[in-house]
Amino acid sequence: MNRYILIPLVIVIILISIFIVVSSTLTAVIVFIPGIILTYLVYLNTFYKKTPTPERILPLYLLLLGIQFLHFTEEYLTDFIIEVPQLLGQEAYPLDYWLVFNMVAYFIFIIGGIILFKQIKELMIIPLFFILVGVLLNSIGHILISIYVGEYFSGLYTALIYIIIGPILMKRVLDETKTIIQA
Repeated sequence: MNRYILIPLVIVIILISIFIVVSSTLTAVIVFIPGIILTYLVYLNTFYKKTPTPERILPLYLLLLGIQFLHFTEEYLTDFIIEVPQLLGQEAYPLDYWLVFNMVAYFIFIIGGIILFKQIKELMIIPLFFILVGVLLNSIGHILISIYVGEYFSGLYTALIYIIIGPILMKRVLDETKTIIQA
């Protein structure tokens, strides 16, 4: 097995283990574990086949990462740590756990920008996880929950920004990583 398949697979296994062992929230398990598996499958059909040019991907990636900080702020100010667990019949998330989890994730996603810039193929699963789970799945989830509750739900406004810019970035990823078969 080559390193471009093995290293991302090891990252997937490590992340699943961390989510299972460290996570005190049901949402982390039901969102992040399927999300990292989906990311690996998409990686095998995108970045594994072809590394994109940073000029096409990185500007929107960084814009979305900046929006992620605004999204986090919106969630913080609108009681996300209380509202989401309440929907699942759980206790509120501990604020310190939620803050640390998000700050570590954002640090890793910043490294994802460096990975895109440096075109480190075997680590491209990291920025791809942010695009697929942190942006696209996150936006869809917030919108669906708002529809379910029938009103604004914590994080909706910035999720609406994601649902516009996220698909544009994903299309660029798909365009940049498709391979042309030579006859």
